Amino acid sequence: MSTLAKKSSLVFYGIGSISPAITGNLLGAPIFFYYNNVLGLEAWLVSLALALALVIDGVTDPLLGYASDYTRSRFGRRHPYIYASILPGSVCYFFLIMADFGSSQIALFIQLLVLIALLRLAWTFYQVPRDALGAEISKDYTQRTQLHGISSFFGWIGGAGIAYATSAYFLGDSYSNVSGYHELAYWGSGLILIAGIVFAVGTHREIPNLEQPHERPPVTVHGIFQEILATLNHKSWLMLFFSGVVFSIFIGLTSGLGFYFNSYFWDWKPSDVAIFAIIDLTAALVISAMAGPLSARFDKKRLAIGLFIIAIAVGPILLILRLADIWWGLNILPENGEKFGALWWVMMIHSLVAASVGVLAWILVASMTADVVEDSQRKTGKRSEGLFFAGPHLIQKAISGVGLMIKGLILTFIGFSATASEAEKVASMQDLAVVIVVLSLTLPMVSLYLLSRYEINRSQHESNLGFLGYNTAEEQGGD
Repeated sequence: MSTLAKKSSLVFYGIGSISPAITGNLLGAPIFFYYNNVLGLEAWLVSLALALALVIDGVTDPLLGYASDYTRSRFGRRHPYIYASILPGSVCYFFLIMADFGSSQIALFIQLLVLIALLRLAWTFYQVPRDALGAEISKDYTQRTQLHGISSFFGWIGGAGIAYATSAYFLGDSYSNVSGYHELAYWGSGLILIAGIVFAVGTHREIPNLEQPHERPPVTVHGIFQEILATLNHKSWLMLFFSGVVFSIFIGLTSGLGFYFNSYFWDWKPSDVAIFAIIDLTAALVISAMAGPLSARFDKKRLAIGLFIIAIAVGPILLILRLADIWWGLNILPENGEKFGALWWVMMIHSLVAASVGVLAWILVASMTADVVEDSQRKTGKRSEGLFFAGPHLIQKAISGVGLMIKGLILTFIGFSATASEAEKVASMQDLAVVIVVLSLTLPMVSLYLLSRYEINRSQHESNLGFLGYNTAEEQGGD
């Protein structure tokens, strides 16, 4: 494949991240706040629905990854599932907001549970094969980071773009604007459909160059599960997986509470902080472009560890400073005020730094996961991209699933109720801030320790490629 064709394949692959980024944005702060504070479903019931949907994911993700590893078709191993997922995913996104099963607690609970489960199932069929496809498109140590940098680039365009439109235009002056959520349903579902089709069609020409299964799967259910467990029993992958799970819960707890803190702790309207999404997007685009050169110069693992340390220091700092102001009568942070006031600028800079660190860290983790594929292939004789990337897919879902589940329990614990008065909601935010600070200082430390146990470096990966007979020059588009 020519250099130009290879680069265009990387771009089309990156465009494929727009759809899950838009979905992930909805499954972050908006959907929980919408069902809890707008429709009136109690927080613990929202959490329960999200938790049950996540249990379904826990079964379907590895099974779908395993199935795609062994699929034989004229459309290759991955594309049949991707094509089948795009329209259902778009439709489920739309009805998750627009459906009306009734206003009772049980009707709202069933509505959320059924639609969120269907949406997650649809995007399992999209995201697990898509992630596996990335490890096949490029096997080079540095180019893989470039590929995931491009994917992050487009993902941020989709996620930050829809977040900005939601706050600045759809919701405007209130996080409880029902018509604004309906506008989000129309725009989000339409963009998901378009981006998904462009990605699938754009990467279709790669199918003849992709890996094919070299053998048939076991014929018994017991044999299938034995093979799944044996493949995933890889130390570096397990360390990445559990590190990502813990860190994702941390991200879900902090970013997923943005609507609550903005409304009742910092006194912002949606339009006041809408520009933060665009500022974060700008940082993400710059960092994504730098990912390839940085991985060429630095070891991925060491760079990722450094970023985790920065994230631990930066993440809860504003909450800590505001709590110090409240408890001890200090004036470290400016008072809550108007848009473009002193506090606004402080929070904008904090958001910029946090986004930059987070973007590069996730790019590196995705690239490190891809490097596990050849290490496992050398030991087992099988390429299992689908299985290995089903884990990181669960990590992404942990951000909007487990994090939101725990958030609901925390909101119930501190006394935040959908029927509480505005004054009671404001009063509960200080307790919420304390809980989040404690979790923000403990969970990332656990994640950092697990990440430090990852073992694959550049020389080992190049040795694996040489042993397996892969030509990395061809992977980069050379002759």
